[in-house]
Amino acid sequence: MLPKSTLFTILVIVVTLSCNKESKLKVNEPQTEDLDSLMLSLDTQEKKEQFLIDLYDEDQDVRNSDREHEILKRNNYDMNSYEYQEHMDRMIYVDSINFIKAKKYLETHGYPTFKLDDYRISGAIELICMHQPTYEKQLELFPYLYQAYKDNLITADNFSFLLNNMHRHKFDKSHPHAISNEENIKQLLEILELGEFESQ
Repeated sequence: MLPKSTLFTILVIVVTLSCNKESKLKVNEPQTEDLDSLMLSLDTQEKKEQFLIDLYDEDQDVRNSDREHEILKRNNYDMNSYEYQEHMDRMIYVDSINFIKAKKYLETHGYPTFKLDDYRISGAIELICMHQPTYEKQLELFPYLYQAYKDNLITADNFSFLLNNMHRHKFDKSHPHAISNEENIKQLLEILELGEFESQ
């Protein structure tokens, strides 16, 4: 009979492999009750900050360029290799889960208005929005980000960059940057027809 430690290792490997296989088929969304419970547990500024830091770290960890390079190198820089495709699937999976978490956080707590000393706290929601695969998904987070910009919680530079990213998703090309971030924002809000959010 195998030792308990070996059995546990085998179990972990099997569970990990089955999760990886399942993630290629669909995103296993967190249960609504679990998300509601998680949001209710964020009852202090410190907990909210840690939640946002974790979101930021998860987003960046899956985009580890050294790891990506190693995978490509191992597979003769073949982007169609199984290992590289698995890496990309993992990124898509994490982005999808983070989108669900970020949206629920915004619906429950709104955009963070407390003092944001850590760049990961202030950048988490913007980053997750930018890494969504479609303009439509970005649009779901946009009202919160636009209000945060109007409340001076997001800089003109960052908001301009975010709108440019949305433009690329919608039209598959970059918008030529205006003479200032403020003018760029004005132009992009018009081009993207986001004026409906102006009065919100």
